[in-house]
Amino acid sequence: MTDYLTAAEVLAIHADQIARYGGSSGVRDPGLLDAALFRPQSGHYADLIEEAAALWESLSQNHPFLDGNKRTAFAAMVTFLAINGARLTADAREACAFVTALYETDRFRFETLVPWLCSHVGPYPPLDPAQGIRRSD
Repeated sequence: MTDYLTAAEVLAIHADQIARYGGSSGVRDPGLLDAALFRPQSGHYADLIEEAAALWESLSQNHPFLDGNKRTAFAAMVTFLAINGARLTADAREACAFVTALYETDRFRFETLVPWLCSHVGPYPPLDPAQGIRRSD
């Protein structure tokens, strides 16, 4: 069963992004935030990757916040993957280059996000029960 982010969780992610990187805090349109959060839950998507892409695209393109929409969308997508046992395997530089190129060429779309996520998402390493930490082999 998939776990989905709540509005409160995404608001906390947004507050963190604004605190870290600056900008105006606040929600511009609560309805657009709700729409973005419910899109991955629609049952229309085949798997976790497609749901993550739908969330990422909607939070970014709906502009529910006064500022920090793209940053919040990316962080929410990564968090959504994490709470469902998956992680982004791309490093920060690679992810930034990908996202920047899409925004600069107006190609930030679900159809371009899905293949990239397919090749840049993997499972978390298993937990080491003795230490309560994740171990990578």
